[in-house]
Amino acid sequence: MIWLLLLTIWEGAYRTLHKPDDPQHDLWPPVVFPAPSHVLDATLYMLGFSTGFGEPLHPGWPRATEPPNENAPAIHRLVHSQLISANIISAVRLVVGFAISLLLGALLGVAMWRFISVDEFLGPLFLGLQTLPSVCWVPLAILLLGLDESGILFVVVMGSAFGVAISMRDGLRTIPPLYRRAGQMLGARGWRLYRYVLLPAALPAVSSSLRQGFSFAWRSLMGAELILPAYNHGLGYLLNAGEVNSSVAQVVAVIIIMVIIGMLADRFAFAPLEKRVHARFGLAVG
Repeated sequence: MIWLLLLTIWEGAYRTLHKPDDPQHDLWPPVVFPAPSHVLDATLYMLGFSTGFGEPLHPGWPRATEPPNENAPAIHRLVHSQLISANIISAVRLVVGFAISLLLGALLGVAMWRFISVDEFLGPLFLGLQTLPSVCWVPLAILLLGLDESGILFVVVMGSAFGVAISMRDGLRTIPPLYRRAGQMLGARGWRLYRYVLLPAALPAVSSSLRQGFSFAWRSLMGAELILPAYNHGLGYLLNAGEVNSSVAQVVAVIIIMVIIGMLADRFAFAPLEKRVHARFGLAVG
Protein backbone atom coordinates (compact mmCIF):
# COMPACT_ATOMS: atom_id res chain seq x y z
CA MET A 1 0.00 0.00 0.00
CA ILE A 2 2.84 2.38 0.82
CA TRP A 3 4.53 1.67 -2.51
CA LEU A 4 1.26 2.30 -4.36
CA LEU A 5 0.92 5.64 -2.57
CA LEU A 6 4.49 6.62 -3.46
CA LEU A 7 3.97 5.70 -7.12
CA THR A 8 0.73 7.70 -7.19
CA ILE A 9 2.49 10.76 -5.75
CA TRP A 10 5.34 10.30 -8.22
CA GLU A 11 2.95 10.09 -11.18
CA GLY A 12 0.87 13.01 -9.92
CA ALA A 13 3.97 15.19 -9.55
CA TYR A 14 4.97 14.40 -13.11
CA ARG A 15 1.52 15.22 -14.48
CA THR A 16 1.57 18.53 -12.61
CA LEU A 17 5.10 19.68 -13.40
CA HIS A 18 5.43 18.40 -16.98
CA LYS A 19 4.52 21.07 -19.53
CA PRO A 20 4.59 19.46 -23.00
CA ASP A 21 3.22 22.62 -24.65
CA ASP A 22 5.69 24.95 -22.91
CA PRO A 23 9.22 23.48 -23.10
CA GLN A 24 10.81 26.55 -21.50
CA HIS A 25 8.80 26.07 -18.31
CA ASP A 26 8.83 22.27 -18.34
CA LEU A 27 9.97 21.32 -14.83
CA TRP A 28 9.89 17.55 -15.45
CA PRO A 29 11.23 16.44 -18.85
CA PRO A 30 10.55 12.69 -19.10
CA VAL A 31 13.77 12.05 -21.02
CA VAL A 32 15.69 12.96 -17.86
CA PHE A 33 13.53 11.44 -15.15
CA PRO A 34 10.69 9.17 -16.30
CA ALA A 35 7.41 8.78 -14.46
CA PRO A 36 5.98 5.37 -13.51
CA SER A 37 3.77 5.52 -16.61
CA HIS A 38 6.85 5.78 -18.85
CA VAL A 39 8.45 2.82 -17.11
CA LEU A 40 5.22 0.88 -17.69
CA ASP A 41 5.25 1.85 -21.38
CA ALA A 42 8.87 0.72 -21.70
CA THR A 43 8.10 -2.60 -20.04
CA LEU A 44 5.09 -3.28 -22.26
CA TYR A 45 7.11 -2.30 -25.34
CA MET A 46 9.74 -4.91 -24.45
CA LEU A 47 6.83 -7.36 -24.16
CA GLY A 48 5.69 -6.53 -27.68
CA PHE A 49 2.94 -3.99 -26.97
CA SER A 50 2.94 -0.26 -27.75
CA THR A 51 1.05 1.85 -25.21
CA GLY A 52 0.86 5.51 -24.29
CA PHE A 53 0.36 5.56 -20.53
CA GLY A 54 3.00 8.27 -20.25
CA GLU A 55 1.40 10.50 -22.87
CA PRO A 56 -0.98 13.36 -22.00
CA LEU A 57 -4.61 12.29 -21.73
CA HIS A 58 -6.24 12.05 -25.15
CA PRO A 59 -9.14 10.21 -26.78
CA GLY A 60 -8.34 6.50 -26.72
CA TRP A 61 -5.75 6.83 -23.94
CA PRO A 62 -3.73 4.74 -23.00
CA ARG A 63 -3.30 3.73 -26.62
CA ALA A 64 -0.30 5.37 -28.22
CA THR A 65 -1.10 8.32 -30.46
CA GLU A 66 0.93 6.73 -33.26
CA PRO A 67 0.80 2.98 -32.68
CA PRO A 68 2.86 0.81 -35.03
CA ASN A 69 1.25 -1.51 -37.51
CA GLU A 70 1.08 -4.74 -35.50
CA ASN A 71 -0.63 -7.55 -37.35
CA ALA A 72 0.69 -10.45 -35.26
CA PRO A 73 -1.60 -11.84 -32.54
CA ALA A 74 -0.95 -10.57 -29.02
CA ILE A 75 0.13 -13.97 -27.71
CA HIS A 76 2.62 -14.31 -30.58
CA ARG A 77 4.12 -10.89 -29.84
CA LEU A 78 4.33 -11.74 -26.14
CA VAL A 79 6.05 -15.09 -26.62
CA HIS A 80 8.55 -13.67 -29.10
CA SER A 81 9.11 -10.39 -27.25
CA GLN A 82 12.50 -9.07 -26.23
CA LEU A 83 11.79 -9.32 -22.52
CA ILE A 84 10.58 -12.93 -22.51
CA SER A 85 13.51 -14.05 -24.67
CA ALA A 86 15.98 -12.13 -22.51
CA ASN A 87 14.64 -13.69 -19.32
CA ILE A 88 14.88 -17.20 -20.75
CA ILE A 89 18.44 -16.64 -22.00
CA SER A 90 19.56 -15.14 -18.69
CA ALA A 91 17.86 -17.95 -16.75
CA VAL A 92 19.71 -20.63 -18.73
CA ARG A 93 23.03 -18.87 -18.24
CA LEU A 94 22.33 -18.45 -14.54
CA VAL A 95 21.46 -22.11 -14.01
CA VAL A 96 24.58 -23.35 -15.81
CA GLY A 97 26.94 -20.83 -14.24
CA PHE A 98 25.42 -21.22 -10.78
CA ALA A 99 25.70 -25.02 -10.95
CA ILE A 100 29.38 -24.81 -11.89
CA SER A 101 30.00 -22.25 -9.15
CA LEU A 102 28.31 -24.44 -6.55
CA LEU A 103 30.28 -27.53 -7.52
CA LEU A 104 33.62 -25.75 -7.66
CA GLY A 105 32.96 -23.60 -4.59
CA ALA A 106 31.69 -26.52 -2.51
CA LEU A 107 34.74 -28.65 -3.30
CA LEU A 108 37.12 -25.81 -2.48
CA GLY A 109 35.19 -24.93 0.67
CA VAL A 110 35.30 -28.51 1.93
CA ALA A 111 39.02 -28.72 1.16
CA MET A 112 39.72 -25.51 3.10
CA TRP A 113 37.64 -26.78 6.02
CA ARG A 114 39.25 -30.20 6.07
CA PHE A 115 42.90 -29.24 5.56
CA ILE A 116 44.45 -26.35 7.47
CA SER A 117 47.32 -25.98 5.00
CA VAL A 118 44.85 -25.53 2.11
CA ASP A 119 42.93 -22.94 4.09
CA GLU A 120 46.07 -21.00 4.97
CA PHE A 121 47.09 -21.01 1.31
CA LEU A 122 43.75 -20.30 -0.38
CA GLY A 123 41.69 -18.61 2.35
CA PRO A 124 43.21 -15.11 2.19
CA LEU A 125 43.33 -15.25 -1.61
CA PHE A 126 39.67 -16.22 -1.87
CA LEU A 127 38.67 -13.47 0.53
CA GLY A 128 40.39 -10.95 -1.71
CA LEU A 129 38.88 -12.40 -4.88
CA GLN A 130 35.44 -12.41 -3.27
CA THR A 131 35.59 -8.64 -2.84
CA LEU A 132 36.67 -8.10 -6.45
CA PRO A 133 33.78 -6.68 -8.54
CA SER A 134 32.63 -9.29 -11.04
CA VAL A 135 32.96 -6.89 -13.99
CA CYS A 136 36.72 -6.92 -13.44
CA TRP A 137 36.72 -10.43 -14.91
CA VAL A 138 35.21 -9.23 -18.19
CA PRO A 139 38.48 -8.08 -19.88
CA LEU A 140 40.13 -11.38 -19.00
CA ALA A 141 37.12 -13.30 -20.29
CA ILE A 142 37.27 -11.42 -23.60
CA LEU A 143 41.00 -12.06 -24.03
CA LEU A 144 40.83 -15.73 -23.09
CA LEU A 145 37.45 -16.86 -24.40
CA GLY A 146 36.20 -14.16 -26.74
CA LEU A 147 32.76 -12.61 -27.11
CA ASP A 148 30.55 -15.65 -26.67
CA GLU A 149 28.66 -17.69 -24.10
CA SER A 150 31.81 -19.16 -22.55
CA GLY A 151 33.02 -15.65 -21.67
CA ILE A 152 29.79 -14.86 -19.82
CA LEU A 153 29.87 -18.17 -17.94
CA PHE A 154 33.49 -17.50 -17.01
CA VAL A 155 32.50 -14.19 -15.41
CA VAL A 156 29.59 -15.81 -13.55
CA VAL A 157 31.74 -18.61 -12.17
CA MET A 158 34.66 -16.39 -11.20
CA GLY A 159 32.31 -13.87 -9.63
CA SER A 160 30.48 -16.37 -7.43
CA ALA A 161 32.60 -19.50 -6.84
CA PHE A 162 34.93 -17.85 -4.32
CA GLY A 163 32.02 -16.50 -2.29
CA VAL A 164 30.47 -19.96 -2.21
CA ALA A 165 33.77 -21.51 -1.10
CA ILE A 166 34.20 -19.03 1.76
CA SER A 167 30.59 -19.43 2.85
CA MET A 168 30.87 -23.21 2.73
CA ARG A 169 34.09 -23.23 4.74
CA ASP A 170 32.73 -20.91 7.41
CA GLY A 171 29.50 -22.86 7.62
CA LEU A 172 31.24 -26.21 8.01
CA ARG A 173 33.28 -24.78 10.85
CA THR A 174 30.06 -24.46 12.84
CA ILE A 175 29.70 -28.28 13.00
CA PRO A 176 30.34 -29.27 16.62
CA PRO A 177 33.45 -31.52 16.94
CA LEU A 178 31.31 -33.77 19.10
CA TYR A 179 29.51 -34.99 15.97
CA ARG A 180 32.72 -36.36 14.48
CA ARG A 181 33.73 -38.10 17.71
CA ALA A 182 30.23 -39.52 18.21
CA GLY A 183 30.21 -40.89 14.67
CA GLN A 184 33.62 -42.48 15.12
CA MET A 185 32.53 -44.07 18.39
CA LEU A 186 29.55 -45.58 16.56
CA GLY A 187 31.83 -47.10 13.94
CA ALA A 188 31.66 -44.50 11.16
CA ARG A 189 35.00 -44.34 9.37
CA GLY A 190 36.25 -42.95 6.08
CA TRP A 191 33.55 -42.07 3.58
CA ARG A 192 30.82 -43.35 5.91
CA LEU A 193 31.71 -40.65 8.43
CA TYR A 194 31.19 -37.99 5.78
CA ARG A 195 28.12 -39.65 4.23
CA TYR A 196 26.13 -40.31 7.39
CA VAL A 197 27.47 -37.78 9.91
CA LEU A 198 29.31 -34.76 8.55
CA LEU A 199 27.36 -34.27 5.32
CA PRO A 200 23.94 -34.15 7.02
CA ALA A 201 25.39 -31.86 9.70
CA ALA A 202 26.68 -29.58 6.93
CA LEU A 203 23.25 -29.10 5.32
CA PRO A 204 22.59 -25.79 7.15
CA ALA A 205 25.90 -24.49 5.79
CA VAL A 206 25.05 -25.76 2.32
CA SER A 207 21.66 -24.01 2.35
CA SER A 208 23.26 -20.74 3.40
CA SER A 209 25.90 -21.13 0.69
CA LEU A 210 23.19 -21.62 -1.91
CA ARG A 211 21.49 -18.38 -0.92
CA GLN A 212 24.67 -16.33 -0.90
CA GLY A 213 26.02 -17.98 -4.03
CA PHE A 214 22.88 -17.10 -5.97
CA SER A 215 23.24 -13.42 -5.14
CA PHE A 216 26.86 -13.45 -6.32
CA ALA A 217 25.98 -15.37 -9.50
CA TRP A 218 23.05 -13.09 -10.33
CA ARG A 219 25.10 -9.91 -9.98
CA SER A 220 27.96 -11.42 -11.98
CA LEU A 221 25.61 -12.49 -14.78
CA MET A 222 24.02 -9.07 -15.11
CA GLY A 223 27.42 -7.38 -15.17
CA ALA A 224 28.71 -9.78 -17.82
CA GLU A 225 25.65 -9.41 -20.05
CA LEU A 226 25.82 -5.64 -19.71
CA ILE A 227 29.35 -5.47 -21.11
CA LEU A 228 29.86 -8.59 -23.22
CA PRO A 229 27.97 -8.28 -26.54
CA ALA A 230 27.13 -11.98 -26.88
CA TYR A 231 24.96 -13.22 -29.73
CA ASN A 232 22.08 -14.19 -27.45
CA HIS A 233 20.66 -11.14 -25.70
CA GLY A 234 19.86 -11.38 -22.00
CA LEU A 235 18.57 -8.85 -19.49
CA GLY A 236 21.94 -7.15 -19.27
CA TYR A 237 21.81 -6.47 -23.00
CA LEU A 238 18.40 -4.79 -22.66
CA LEU A 239 19.86 -2.59 -19.94
CA ASN A 240 22.73 -1.58 -22.24
CA ALA A 241 20.31 -1.08 -25.14
CA GLY A 242 18.34 1.39 -23.04
CA GLU A 243 21.54 3.36 -22.41
CA VAL A 244 22.52 3.30 -26.10
CA ASN A 245 19.04 4.47 -27.15
CA SER A 246 18.96 7.14 -24.40
CA SER A 247 15.82 5.53 -22.96
CA VAL A 248 15.90 6.21 -19.25
CA ALA A 249 12.51 4.54 -18.89
CA GLN A 250 13.84 1.27 -20.34
CA VAL A 251 16.90 1.38 -18.10
CA VAL A 252 14.71 1.87 -15.01
CA ALA A 253 12.29 -0.84 -16.19
CA VAL A 254 15.05 -3.43 -16.66
CA ILE A 255 16.60 -2.57 -13.28
CA ILE A 256 13.22 -3.04 -11.61
CA ILE A 257 12.78 -6.40 -13.37
CA MET A 258 16.24 -7.51 -12.22
CA VAL A 259 15.42 -6.56 -8.63
CA ILE A 260 12.06 -8.35 -8.74
CA ILE A 261 13.60 -11.54 -10.13
CA GLY A 262 16.26 -11.53 -7.40
CA MET A 263 13.67 -10.91 -4.69
CA LEU A 264 11.34 -13.66 -5.96
CA ALA A 265 14.16 -16.20 -6.23
CA ASP A 266 15.36 -15.43 -2.71
CA ARG A 267 11.92 -15.33 -1.12
CA PHE A 268 10.30 -18.34 -2.78
CA ALA A 269 13.30 -20.62 -3.35
CA PHE A 270 16.37 -20.06 -1.20
CA ALA A 271 14.87 -18.49 1.92
CA PRO A 272 12.26 -21.27 2.41
CA LEU A 273 14.92 -23.92 1.76
CA GLU A 274 17.28 -22.39 4.30
CA LYS A 275 14.47 -22.00 6.84
CA ARG A 276 13.32 -25.59 6.38
CA VAL A 277 16.83 -27.00 6.78
CA HIS A 278 17.55 -24.86 9.84
CA ALA A 279 14.24 -25.87 11.40
CA ARG A 280 15.05 -29.53 10.74
CA PHE A 281 18.28 -29.17 12.74
CA GLY A 282 16.78 -27.01 15.47
CA LEU A 283 18.58 -23.85 14.35
CA ALA A 284 15.51 -21.74 13.49
CA VAL A 285 14.82 -18.72 15.67
CA GLY A 286 11.32 -18.29 16.99
